[in-house]
Amino acid sequence: MMQELHFALYAIKKNIQSSAELRTSFLMNIIGMAINNIAFIILWVYFIQAVGIIGGWTAADIIGLQGFTAICYGLVFSFAGGIKKLPDYVSSGSFDRFMLSPKNILMRVSTSSFTPSGIGDLVFGVICLLIYGILMHASMVQILLIMLLVALATIIFFSVTVVIYSVSFLFTDAAFVVDGLFTLFLTPSLFHGGAFQGALRAFFMFVIPALLVGTIPVEIVKDISMGKLAIVAVFTVIWLVLSIKIFNRAVRHYESSNLMTFGG
Repeated sequence: MMQELHFALYAIKKNIQSSAELRTSFLMNIIGMAINNIAFIILWVYFIQAVGIIGGWTAADIIGLQGFTAICYGLVFSFAGGIKKLPDYVSSGSFDRFMLSPKNILMRVSTSSFTPSGIGDLVFGVICLLIYGILMHASMVQILLIMLLVALATIIFFSVTVVIYSVSFLFTDAAFVVDGLFTLFLTPSLFHGGAFQGALRAFFMFVIPALLVGTIPVEIVKDISMGKLAIVAVFTVIWLVLSIKIFNRAVRHYESSNLMTFGG
């Protein structure tokens, strides 16, 4: 396990160094994504100011929500960006090289690519959570909760992403199917908790855990709810185990395209 973790860190380091060689492009990707996210959050803040507090959610809560979601997205699609390329790997036959690797296949695929724009999401998310903490005058307990929930939410985000992209092994050209499923997961995570009530809220918590990425973490920090924290922790373990099992089972459906593809 430690050898695989060491290899993953080595692969991430090399991916970053490779991307950073084109410094202008590297920085523009980061800055461009940060600007895009800023525009999105400004829209939400003005919306709250126009219509008032919705379901107890203030503009500060929206900033916290966007912070959690952006960090999860940034961490997963920057340092584990290979997952997003899985449909291409499978359809082109270049997944063969992962099958021949002695390393853990999921870890090898995840760390096979690095996305510079993800760093923009990550930086944006950190800034949002810092602003959120300042606006709500966060106590030490709440600061520790934010740090813990970032880790748990990121694991959930990664796990669900792995499950979604594992569909790549079941279709000849799965790009559109995978993109649709991922949008179904990501979109609700960007809306504040007041937008989902009743059965719909339960659906996006327990079936498609979009609310566990941002909405529930914000509510936990606001109310210091240990009950909700326990729910997030339990579902983090469940989704992580489930994602590994589903990925390994999906890999069995892979059939080499017999193409001479040695690159990514």
